[in-house]
Amino acid sequence: MIPPLNLRVLAFFDARFQSSGPLAEALGGGDPWTRALDAYPARRHHSPLLQPGKALGRYDLADAASAGRVVAVARATGIGGFVLDCHRVGGQYLTGAECLDAWCDDDFGLAFRWTPEPVAAGGDVAAADAAALMAAVAGFSPLAADGRQVLVVNEPYRLPDPAGAVALLRQAADTAGLGGLYLVATAAEARGGLLAAGFDALLDPGPAQWRSCKPAELLNGYTFLQAEAGHADGGMFDDTIMSYPQFVNSRMVDRPSRGKVFPRVVLDFADWPDHPGGGATLLASTSSVLYRRFLAGALVHVAQHFPEAERLVFIDSWNHWRQRSQIEPTTQFGSTVLDETANGIRQGGYVALTRVGEPTPGRAPGVDYDAIAALCRQIEEELSHDSGL
Repeated sequence: MIPPLNLRVLAFFDARFQSSGPLAEALGGGDPWTRALDAYPARRHHSPLLQPGKALGRYDLADAASAGRVVAVARATGIGGFVLDCHRVGGQYLTGAECLDAWCDDDFGLAFRWTPEPVAAGGDVAAADAAALMAAVAGFSPLAADGRQVLVVNEPYRLPDPAGAVALLRQAADTAGLGGLYLVATAAEARGGLLAAGFDALLDPGPAQWRSCKPAELLNGYTFLQAEAGHADGGMFDDTIMSYPQFVNSRMVDRPSRGKVFPRVVLDFADWPDHPGGGATLLASTSSVLYRRFLAGALVHVAQHFPEAERLVFIDSWNHWRQRSQIEPTTQFGSTVLDETANGIRQGGYVALTRVGEPTPGRAPGVDYDAIAALCRQIEEELSHDSGL
């Protein structure tokens, strides 16, 4: 058995796939899968949404056995926990965590993502909001970094006073008995003052928030004339279409210079269902192998540059079907992506083991370190080809 490096891969998770419960009732009921998959592309350069495969199907998280199967498949893949969104409904927050918590333990926990909303002047509303947020987060199996519950703050630029908001959140967490928060802000690099404001680390924004490479489609006058004549899709002028290899390289090349920023690994991304009038972001992977190398390289980076208790890599996503970023099995591609995810986690862990060194003094009994080193050299050679990782 290989000694652990405390590397944990987290996947963003949509907990709204449930037929009953507080979250389902707040969303008005109905079939959540229909809401997620009812969009059909109106433009020829938009790829259709994928469909759930037989391995998990259109599960209902309100059914304990179905929720257990989802967590079991994630565990088998090497995922160490889910990141759930906090949905604001009236004066409270709902996460859907109660459907998953029974299947969590020290090896698989729950983190949360919060998108702040504008608040009125004065601290009363903000304090009440922070208290409601902590009430929604507390009481579940925590996914901890440095011994504290992980909370991702999405779009932190919405906060007029980041330092004040951080202090308020930490105070509310202490009042709720959480034992501390590990606050992660979505930002491209650690140069904007968010760490100085009290955040513990940053996280790569999603493709729509951070367009880190040039669009793959450089439209010219001839293309415009074709669109005017109806021979090309004029919607391509409105959308941002990115090359996956360029996107991966822009995320991983010279990454240490960006500071304490967790990697966000993305397979595909297409948010055209949420932009029917144009302005979508499209990122399509042409090879699941490059995605696997992206994931392995991210793990190696975190192992080299983050403290042992704070080594996290985020995958976007486990089941965001409406954005085509899911790694769950699909009807079209089966479990190919899940297999590549498992391979990427294993490979990244092997390489990190030899680069970072053993996490405990001495050598663990029964471990063939020479064989591991030989395998890692082979993996490193593969990682170095074509990906720039």
